[in-house]
Amino acid sequence: MIFFSTPVGIAIRQNVIEFVFEPAGLVLAQFTVISSLAIRLMKNAFDNINPKYEQAARTLGCNRLYSFFYVTLPLAKTSLLSSIILCWARAVGEFGASVMLAGATRMKTETLPIAIFLQFGVADVAKAVTTVFILIFISVIVLLAMRKIGGRGPV
Repeated sequence: MIFFSTPVGIAIRQNVIEFVFEPAGLVLAQFTVISSLAIRLMKNAFDNINPKYEQAARTLGCNRLYSFFYVTLPLAKTSLLSSIILCWARAVGEFGASVMLAGATRMKTETLPIAIFLQFGVADVAKAVTTVFILIFISVIVLLAMRKIGGRGPV
C-alpha cells in the first residue's frame, strides 16, 4: 500500500494497472507471498538431482539448454508438480496480504478466506461454516494429490 503512494507507484497506477482495492491486487499479493515458497520448493527439487546426469548429457553432445529440458526437467517433474500444487493451495488460503492490498469487497476482491471474514462480520455463521468446509475439502484434495504424486501409498 505504501509503495503505491510513492512516485513510482503512482506512475504504475496511472499508466499501467491499478492494484489497490482491485482484483489485480489479489494476484499481486498472492504472488508476492507465495513466490518465496515456490522458489524454495523448486530449488530443493533441482538440488536433489545428481549433476552427473546433466554432465553425462553434455559429454554426449547436448548443449546446456537441451540437457536442462531433456534431462534435468524430467528428473525434477514430480517435485515441480508437487511444488505447483502446494503453492496453489497456499494461494487459495492467503488472507493477510490479500485483504491489505485488495481489500474485502464482496464479489470484487472476495476470495474464500475473505468470504469467511465477511460472513463472520455480518454474523452469517452458516455460510461461514460452509465456506470453511469448502476450504477443508480443497485441503483434503491437495493432500490426496500430494500423496498420489509422491507415491506414498494407495489413494
